[in-house]
Amino acid sequence: MMELPEALTLARQVEETVRGARILAVSIAEKRPRFLFTNEDLGAYPQRLVGQRILHVGARGKWILAALDSGGTLAIGELFGRLRLVSSAEALPKTHHVVITFEDVGHLCVTIQAWGGVLALKPSELAEHPWLGRQGMSVLDPAFTASRFSELLGSDSAWARKPIKAFLVHEGNVRGIGNGYLQDILHRAKLSPKRKLSTLDRRERDRLHRAILDTMSSASERGGRDTEKDLFGAPGRYVPILDRRAAGTPCPDCGVLIEKISFLGGSCYVCPQCQPAP
Repeated sequence: MMELPEALTLARQVEETVRGARILAVSIAEKRPRFLFTNEDLGAYPQRLVGQRILHVGARGKWILAALDSGGTLAIGELFGRLRLVSSAEALPKTHHVVITFEDVGHLCVTIQAWGGVLALKPSELAEHPWLGRQGMSVLDPAFTASRFSELLGSDSAWARKPIKAFLVHEGNVRGIGNGYLQDILHRAKLSPKRKLSTLDRRERDRLHRAILDTMSSASERGGRDTEKDLFGAPGRYVPILDRRAAGTPCPDCGVLIEKISFLGGSCYVCPQCQPAP
């Protein structure tokens, strides 16, 4: 799934290839995955996108935002799938669900494997959107300091009773972290995903902050995880410490076997010795 490092890589590549290009057409497959999130009115896509030029492309959390000369935004994100650019001379991917055709560039193709969003938004809709308009601070923002992170952890008494995993993957708290990078962050911080925020002391909060920066910075510099692909089909160069491939293998720090557990609706990979359960 696309998280902040992948979104940054893809946004940079889209910016480099389609900035200034005019959108000629938009097509959305009639048979769409259940969890392809679109505008309710599919007629909004040709109305809002066709004829527009891309002014700038950036990343916000797990989303790629392309600013249009109309003032609107093309948003693609939360992708458990693929975003690929193919030239006008190439065949489209065998499976594709949204195709945006650009003048003199080619086709930007979205393929959904599980879920993802492709939205054409007006400025007011972007600001009010439940996912995009209500995000917390980016974990790679210079203002995301250890003291600021500590403040965020203690800013809401309701969150204090919840586990670390729930807090970190909620985009309203901090943006850009999903279940993929969460594994390495918590392993580096030597914390169980089940630990409640209220039980973290100052030293553990600082350690968690450092683990977030180290993991997300390293992954961003390497173009994302090696299990994800960029706009041209090349895999990222960040090899996770913990993912499904690590289950049953020795922990790189202590040698105890990595375990797979189910927690909060997803799989987590932990070292039972380095990350003891509460």
